[in-house]
Amino acid sequence: MSNNTMTIADFERLLDVYGSDRTRWPVEARASAGQLVARDKAARRLLAEAEALDRTLERAPLPSLAEEAALADRILVAARRSPRMVPIAKADVPPIAPRAADNVVQLPGSRARTRWLTPTAFGGAAGMLAASLVLGLFIGLSNLSQGMLPALEDMTGITLGSGSHVVAQVDLLDEDLL
Repeated sequence: MSNNTMTIADFERLLDVYGSDRTRWPVEARASAGQLVARDKAARRLLAEAEALDRTLERAPLPSLAEEAALADRILVAARRSPRMVPIAKADVPPIAPRAADNVVQLPGSRARTRWLTPTAFGGAAGMLAASLVLGLFIGLSNLSQGMLPALEDMTGITLGSGSHVVAQVDLLDEDLL
């Protein structure tokens, strides 16, 4: 930011990031911020609000180590009470202690995940993909799609192919489509 170009939004962001203490502000922003405060009433109000907030935060009591430890304990107790979804493979993981396992929901192991990768299931998926490819080629090469345009226009109310204009043109080498 050069000397006379700081806006109220820039100044507000400066206060949000660095606070009202001008020694914490970046050196290059100090002069333009000072000029903005000198000429703009809104900037003076923002600076006064930031100074009041800084004073309030300085007076706020710091928590003791005992209070921090009590907070950490409450967080751990709450975490143990709430169930977590954790996949557990019985062969890979040693048994969990009863106290830690109270909040763990066991999901099916790796055997359930690999069931769809069997040769039979994979062959079925490959067959479906091949059938959809053949069907797509048939529809694309036939005039069936051109005969369906009037029906689609009636259903949607959108003019798709009337006149001599092109509905869509696809560049097969367009990198966004690859």
